[in-house]
Amino acid sequence: MTDQPSSEMHGSTQRSGSCGCNSCSAADLQASPFVSLRVAYGMLLGESDFHALMANPRGKQMLHNAWLHGSGVVHGLDVHRDGTRNLEVLPGLALDGVGRELYQDSRKLLDVRQLLKDAGITRSDQADRRAADQSDSAAETLTLHLVAEFDACPSNAVPTLADPCDVTRQRDQFSRVREQVSYSLRRTGEDKASTKRAPGSRGYHRVRVLLGLEKQQGDDDDAGRDAVAARQRAAAAPPVERAGELLHEFRLLAAADEVELKAAIDSGGCYPTIFPEEEDKAGVVLAAVVLSLRDAPGTLDTTIDDVDISVRTVLLPTSAVQDLLCGLAPALIGITGTDDGGGPRVVGDASLSDDGRTLSFEVSAPVLQSSLRRAIGITSLSERGWVEEDIDTVRYEDKPQRVVIELADRPVNELIRLIVLGTGPTPVYGDSPRVPLAGRVGGPPGTADNGHDAVLTFANPLTNRRAEA
Repeated sequence: MTDQPSSEMHGSTQRSGSCGCNSCSAADLQASPFVSLRVAYGMLLGESDFHALMANPRGKQMLHNAWLHGSGVVHGLDVHRDGTRNLEVLPGLALDGVGRELYQDSRKLLDVRQLLKDAGITRSDQADRRAADQSDSAAETLTLHLVAEFDACPSNAVPTLADPCDVTRQRDQFSRVREQVSYSLRRTGEDKASTKRAPGSRGYHRVRVLLGLEKQQGDDDDAGRDAVAARQRAAAAPPVERAGELLHEFRLLAAADEVELKAAIDSGGCYPTIFPEEEDKAGVVLAAVVLSLRDAPGTLDTTIDDVDISVRTVLLPTSAVQDLLCGLAPALIGITGTDDGGGPRVVGDASLSDDGRTLSFEVSAPVLQSSLRRAIGITSLSERGWVEEDIDTVRYEDKPQRVVIELADRPVNELIRLIVLGTGPTPVYGDSPRVPLAGRVGGPPGTADNGHDAVLTFANPLTNRRAEA
């Protein structure tokens, strides 16, 4: 039976093997998660049917690994310097960008000089000129990533019936495919697994901004702005409701991030794959290797200066993730035994009008107009010390919920400090319930008897505009 592999298979999932045999370029390991074998009595099964039988469970596992776990190291694969020119990689397991397991069961020594030669990496022209101007012993320091990649090699040749159409009359075929790991050196930034990514390139930008892992990237980052607003809403909720509010915002943002995820395009740039990364860019970064390259008679002398494994991505088991999530509980639901009186909070930053005569800030709940005047102070910092700014009137506006302060004159100093009292004899009081101000959004809870002051310090935009003019 000499059937050709089915076109329903999603391509080869291997690269050139390290064993040097010609058969390593054959597409022996297919992944087809959405096509399965249907057999019936009396059906003649050929080679392509067995490919389909194997490709379905393999493809499903790869699809699950790639999208739900991602690329990273599961255990082991520690990297050490062995002498001055060799790297030692210890046994371990990793998942690459298309969901394949990279398993190494023994210690492996890698010659850095051979890895550099395989990658075509040499000293830069700038370093060559510097060496010529100074001395032959001048060295160039180079930082590269050691990348683990999936490798496959056919093994265990067995006799087979000769194909009558094969003029070579080949009578042996490999009956096994051994999955293994190969290693290469790449310049930092050439691989998708590099830790020096552009913001948002790891995916789920909104969720990462919500949880404080990334920042909003400028005014045109609408996704980041939505996440910042969601974080403020969750932080403004009463502590007893804060965890539920955060979960609600998380679900909304995660859904918006998820619909933007797309499968990678194949290397030809024509068709989407079913995986998040291309096969030839799916390797796993294990370490950053710092090398010194020097010209030597007839060769390039290479020395390993440092090995840093902190650049790798690690895949944590579910049990560890569950434990880590519990560590967020105090920040989400408050410290046990501390009751929140439910007082209003200052939301965001203060805003100064263009003419410099009006200062305003938002609050999370209505406040009593009568409690405002003696509870607000504004100062600015001059070269001779702090200056108290004169306030004409203070009022509360319901739509939107904000406090508006009319100043007697425009502040002239560069630094302005606004203090809204939630403590002492004259704090700002909420309307319902009637409890003192609890400080800024995201701060510790205040009680029904004593709240927290809200302090906002910001640069005077008027002085900045005068300086630019």
